[in-house]
Amino acid sequence: MPYLNRYAFIGNLTQAPELRLPPTSLRQALCLLNVAINRNSRDESGEKIVHTTYINDIEVWGPPGEACAHFLTLGSLVFIEGRMDMDQWQDKKSGAKRSRLKVVAENVQFLRIRRPGDEPQNTGSSAPVPDEAEPARKAARRPRGSPKAKA
Repeated sequence: MPYLNRYAFIGNLTQAPELRLPPTSLRQALCLLNVAINRNSRDESGEKIVHTTYINDIEVWGPPGEACAHFLTLGSLVFIEGRMDMDQWQDKKSGAKRSRLKVVAENVQFLRIRRPGDEPQNTGSSAPVPDEAEPARKAARRPRGSPKAKA
């Protein structure tokens, strides 16, 4: 029987990305992300309720991790695809076995990058902000097959 370990979600960064560069050039850079995922519902009286789940351990390795650290900021909206993984270690002080679940990102898409000074936007919508210049570009295009205008 085949196994499936896929995890995909859209959420907002709750902290600035943390980039960890290894001491040698033989290893890849590691970027750590913390993301909040909102889910909206309504109670019996019709009032909106926001349920928030926090994913605190997301690892992005290599050049994609460096791009995340360079472009993303607190509040940026991202789409992340990856796999669940577990770290296990022995605590140095107590000797107890410890473990944590994490997401190892295989694909990170920047949906909305929040810049310093931007006003907070409603995070209820997960759709990317449309490019304001897009309608002007579409209008300026000549349909295929139409004759060229003579000057």
